[in-house]
Amino acid sequence: MRTDVNAQRSTLNAQRPTPWRALLVALALSAFGLPAFADVSVTASVDRNHLGLGESVTLTISVQGTQGGTEPSIPTVDGLTFAGPSTSTSVSIDNGQMSQSLSFAYRVTPTRMGEFTIPAIEVSAGGKSYLTTPIKLVVEKAAPQGDLDQTLFARVQLPSRQLYLGQTVPLQVLVFSRIDVPLAGLRDFSYQADGLGFKFLPNVKPVTQVINGETFNVQVIRGAICPTRTGKLEFGSCIVKALLKVQKRGRGGWPFNDDFFSNPFAQPEVHEVPVTTDPVSIEVLPLPEEGRPADFAGAIGQWNLEVTAKPTEVAVGDPITLTIKISGTGNIDTVPAPKLGSLDGFKTYDPTTKTTKDDLNTAGERVIQQVLIPKNTEVKELPEVRLVYFDPVAKAYKTAVQSAIKLLVKAGSGGQTTIVSAAGRLRPDEKLGQDIVYLKGDLGPAAVVVPFYATPAFWTLNIMPVVALLGGIGWKRRTDRLRGDVAYARRSRAARNARKLLASAKSYEEVQHALQDYLGDRLNIPTGGITAAIVDEQLVPRGVNGDLAAAARACFEVCDTARFAGGGATDDGVTATRKKAEQLIDELEKKQL
Repeated sequence: MRTDVNAQRSTLNAQRPTPWRALLVALALSAFGLPAFADVSVTASVDRNHLGLGESVTLTISVQGTQGGTEPSIPTVDGLTFAGPSTSTSVSIDNGQMSQSLSFAYRVTPTRMGEFTIPAIEVSAGGKSYLTTPIKLVVEKAAPQGDLDQTLFARVQLPSRQLYLGQTVPLQVLVFSRIDVPLAGLRDFSYQADGLGFKFLPNVKPVTQVINGETFNVQVIRGAICPTRTGKLEFGSCIVKALLKVQKRGRGGWPFNDDFFSNPFAQPEVHEVPVTTDPVSIEVLPLPEEGRPADFAGAIGQWNLEVTAKPTEVAVGDPITLTIKISGTGNIDTVPAPKLGSLDGFKTYDPTTKTTKDDLNTAGERVIQQVLIPKNTEVKELPEVRLVYFDPVAKAYKTAVQSAIKLLVKAGSGGQTTIVSAAGRLRPDEKLGQDIVYLKGDLGPAAVVVPFYATPAFWTLNIMPVVALLGGIGWKRRTDRLRGDVAYARRSRAARNARKLLASAKSYEEVQHALQDYLGDRLNIPTGGITAAIVDEQLVPRGVNGDLAAAARACFEVCDTARFAGGGATDDGVTATRKKAEQLIDELEKKQL
């Protein structure tokens, strides 16, 4: 990617009109009158049609004959990603005829192997719409990189190539780098897993492994798949960018290009190397119909069932806590509550459930607790508990059964042997003056009195002075800092002032002035003389690179070209450049410069 950006920047520099060229244009206009413009034409091209998986190509859409074209809308192509665009413009005169051009460059990266077609792209220019010619791309497996292919490679690790619909299993992508490979990290992990429900953890787990006597560092990308359809499926290919640190060599010829003369204090360069895996074929089978129990409810995995009850010796009306624990490997979310036998002899309450599982949902545990109260002394046991599930390893349905738990239910205090619900509670005959009067079991609703300290008004009255005090302290500190710290004051107002200037900008010069003011205030440097060179001098060393750096260069170059060429600015062009400048400022505001 670094090579493409540098090449593009060189092209832009070559196309940028210089002041003396602009002077010649002006002389030609005054001496010969308004020259004829070339007809408008639109073309699309790529730097190559064949590439390896993990590589990228540059798609360039060129508009000849005008600089007023609008940014095209790139259609979605399954298996391809588009990044960009970066824009460039140029003006030239040949035999008295002025030629203008506008180019949009996109980086196209495939996510899988195969043949792809970039369809015709509609481009608006000169008040008309044009269609480009479709472009074909052929993506093949990346060619081996010599010795690096033996020291840096990736593999897919899967417990089995034959799975069942709905089965959840772990899948790992292992990136091997021999211990002498300067691997600094991984980025941009992409994959193809249609119909497999793949998910992975963003944190890579490092381990070491010895292969044929050589030690390798292994970066483990942990994931899991859960097939959502049956048939022959494929996982992959996977692509991950390996970041390799390479020490800069000395400049000049021998002996200064020898490793001995490398600058020990120079910052190492980071190169991106795509590492790919071969596709893995997976056969997904439907759950078998033969032998399926009638009460099977979709649980898939290997599960254990434990049931306990405490206490087992109670009196009528005393509670018993029934605890059911299900644990094992598989997706615990697909496991329903186990089936219990008849609970006619108990008063029941709604159960409570607590579920825990790993990050990839490949193993878990569910604990269900329910309170049961025996209604009479005729209750002798808790019913059996059943859990039906499909074991994908044994390839068979299984039933986990916990047999009935024996209980000893005694009469309650006062010899009570039966209770019923409150609506039909038994009430013995009462003899006034000779017996204890039956107590009312339900007092009915009671009036709720909320004390003043629990009301919102109380807390509002007490918190408002504290909030006001803290706000005043914060405002005072900020005001003092704005007065005493010039760099902070400029940095604080940079984006706000630049957006005001851009909102009223009607020319390329005003857009460039807004960018210069913003970068000057943000970086605390003089605003006069800020050009595209600031990208390499100030922004790149501060961590701004890639597409964002290219966008910054493009904004300055478009403004320079329009100012020096003269007469080529259009309202649409200024508006498009102003929007790009606003987007650039928004992205730079997210950076710690």
